[in-house]
Parts: sequence; C-alpha cells; structure tokens
Amino acid sequence: MGAITHRAARNASVRGVAEILGKVATLAWTVAAARVLTQEDFGAVSFAIALMYLLSSFAAWGFDAGVMRRGSAEAAALPRVYLGSQVWKTALAVTVFGVAALLTLGSEPTRASWFVLALMLLAGFPELWSHTARAVASVRQSPTGVSTALVVQRLVTAVAIVAALAAGLGPLGLAAGFLAGTLVGWGAHHVAVRRLAVRPRLRGLTRADLRLAASGTFLIGVSGLVMMLLFRVDMVLLARLRGDAEVAVYSVAYRLLETVLFVSYAVHQAVLPVMSATSSGPRQRSAYERALAVVAFVYLPFAVVSVLEGDAVVGLLFGEGYEVESGRALAWLAPAPLLFAGSLFGTALLMALLRSRAMLVASSVALLTNLALNLVLIPPYGASGAAAATTAAYAVQTVVVLAILRGLDPRPRFLPPLVPAAVASLGLAAALALVRAPVLVELGLGAGVYLLGWVLVVRRIAPDQLSVVRQLVSRQVRR
Repeated sequence: MGAITHRAARNASVRGVAEILGKVATLAWTVAAARVLTQEDFGAVSFAIALMYLLSSFAAWGFDAGVMRRGSAEAAALPRVYLGSQVWKTALAVTVFGVAALLTLGSEPTRASWFVLALMLLAGFPELWSHTARAVASVRQSPTGVSTALVVQRLVTAVAIVAALAAGLGPLGLAAGFLAGTLVGWGAHHVAVRRLAVRPRLRGLTRADLRLAASGTFLIGVSGLVMMLLFRVDMVLLARLRGDAEVAVYSVAYRLLETVLFVSYAVHQAVLPVMSATSSGPRQRSAYERALAVVAFVYLPFAVVSVLEGDAVVGLLFGEGYEVESGRALAWLAPAPLLFAGSLFGTALLMALLRSRAMLVASSVALLTNLALNLVLIPPYGASGAAAATTAAYAVQTVVVLAILRGLDPRPRFLPPLVPAAVASLGLAAALALVRAPVLVELGLGAGVYLLGWVLVVRRIAPDQLSVVRQLVSRQVRR
C-alpha cells in the first residue's frame, strides 16, 4: 500500500470519527423532536430543513469542488480561491434565500411556520461557509481541525434544540437552536482554517480572485444542483402532494439513511484529492474500488438490518407511531446508501478527469428518473413511494456513471470490492432471521457474526484491506 493510499485512509478515518459523533448528536435531537412535536410540526420542520439545503445548493454551486480541485493542483492559489468562493456563495445565498423568504411569506399555513423557515434559511449561511472550510482542509489533507469543529457544531446544535424542546418552545425554539449551532460551528471552522495558514483578507480580494474562484465551476455547479435536487426534491414533493404528516413519516426513515451517509462523504473528501493528484489509471481505479470497499463494510449490513429489522429499530428510536410506515419506507431505502456511494465516487473520478459534462449527464438522468417516479409513486404510496424512487434514481445514476467510465484503462469495477462485506452480510441476515430476542440483543449478536465473517473472508481474498484497518486502529489508539 502506498503512502498516498495510507494518508487518504487516515484522513477518512479522522473525518469518519468526527462524522459519527456529529451524526449521533443529530440523530439525538431528531429523535427528541419526533417524540415531542406533533407529526405535523415535525413534518413542517423537516420540510424547512430540506428546503434550506435545497436552496443552498444554488449558492454552493461548484465552488467547494473548485476549491479542492484548484487548491490541489496549485497550492499557492488556495487562499485566493477560498476567499473568492466564500464571497460568491454569500452573494448568491443572499439572493436565493431572500427571494424564497418573500415568496413563502404568504404561502406558509401559519406565521410561526414562516419564522421557522426564515430561521432555517439564516442557518444556511454559516452552513455554506463551513462547507468551504472543510474543502480547504481536504486540500491540505489535515482534517483534524475542521472535524473537531464539525463535532462542536453538531453537539451545540443538539444541546440547544433539546433544551428548547424541553422548555416547551416547540418548532420555533428548534429552529433557533439549529441556527445557534451553525453559527458556533462556523466560528470553530474559521479558527481551524486559520490554523492551516489560510488567512486571506477581504480587503485584498480582487476581480482576478473572483474570476479564479468561478473558473470551471459552471458545469460542476449545475451538476451539484441537480444532485441536491435528487437528494431533497422528494421531501418537497411529499409536502405538496401528501402534507406535513407524510413528510414526518419519510423524514424518520430518511434520517436513518442520512446518519450512515457520513461514511460516503468522509471517504469522498479523502479520495478526491488523491484522484485529482494523479493521472495514473490504475491508481484512480484503485482509489475508487478501495473507497467502495470501505463503505460496503457499513452499507451492506445496514441494508440487511433495514429490511429485516427496520420497523423494530424505528419503533425503538422514534416511537410506535412511526414504526410501521417509517419502517416500510426504510426497507425501500435499504440499498440507497451503497448505490449513492457508487455514484458519488464515480462522479469524483469524473471530476478528477475534468469530465464535467459527463457528471451532468449522469446526475440529470438520475434526477429525471427520480422526478418521474416520485410523481407516479407518491400519490398512492406516500413515503414508501418516495423511498423507492430515491433508491431507483441512485441505481440509475451509478449505472450511467460506470458506463461513462468504461473507457478508463483499467475501468473501475463495482461488484468485486463488495464481496467480503456481501458474504459477511449473509451471516448477519441468517442470525437476524433465526434469533428471536429483543432487537438490541439481535443486533448485537448479528454484529458479532458479521464482524467474524468479514475478518475470515477478507483474510482469504483481500488481506490488504485488513492491514489498512489494523494500521488505522493503531493510529487512533496512539492518539
């Protein structure tokens, strides 16, 4: 294993630990909100968050990807690209969020729900800034500072929201807590970036810096926008076609999906600079397949648990009111994380190869698939229909991306990296099907069976994967 691969794996592990802590905190306040708020109020909050992230994609454009690509290729340009990207994103966000706030002023059912949406839109600003800070850390391949900042943000957000709910402040208090957490998080991200010796001054910003930041981002931005539409449009359509209560049902299942997606994002931020820094086809394919093997270790057992025990897990966390319908939606979402990762890593490879048009084609085909299926499936099937549409769309995107990459020598493979986790997941499925016990006991036993099976298989057919895991664990212990 080369030094680049080990460094990428180490960075992915640091981000992964931070994302785990952050996702646990986010899941905690989501569980609290689902249990305390009415289904309609929880659905309204979920819709506001989804709309904020959807609109943020307009402002985010392709600037963060541009920071990673340009900064990796030209280290001296990183401070200028960072500042220029922040200015562009802020200007676009002011426009997009402002227009959205005005347009929804009279369309929200109550004045309180509009204030919830307005607070979430304000939270979009520090969210955008923090994302760019994490892109800078990815270029520097020094994720510890921003990872700590992300954990601080998620923990502060969780504490603020739970406190607001306990005080009886309802959806408005939740939104205020969310805003407070993002502001604290941005402050922590800003400190982390300064420690990486990236300290541009706004006074020194030039038109050349703005042009540099915007250069080459158009197709990436359009593709990113399409990707975010693919990621969030189902929630918006559910709200309009079936109402806030159905949004709440879907949000519960989708929150569990989002909780595990941190693995994809952590690995993606680690492998994109590696892919961009080399023109070697074998190294690029190796980066893709190793990234896929890492996420498969988590996502294949997630799929098994979601199908066989999803309703029990939902009931345990969110209450019996969500168990049946959200459990059914979760089963339809079970394959989505792995399919999403396959398309995400393939898109990263296309980005490294400067194939922006191909990225746009793949994401556009997936979005059209998602929109068509949502419009057909949501009216009769609600949250389950939206979940099925999401999974199908990611499957289509993965197929299209891999078809585009067939010309790469050697071409990336999707199925072979999954073999160790797939074989071990069969043991997990058998354990869950045969054992009749409380869900936590079943999951604990199943996890033991899965880990044992994975180690036995990986020792025989992919010992290098086991070697990397051992080295990562030893590094974390030494720290």
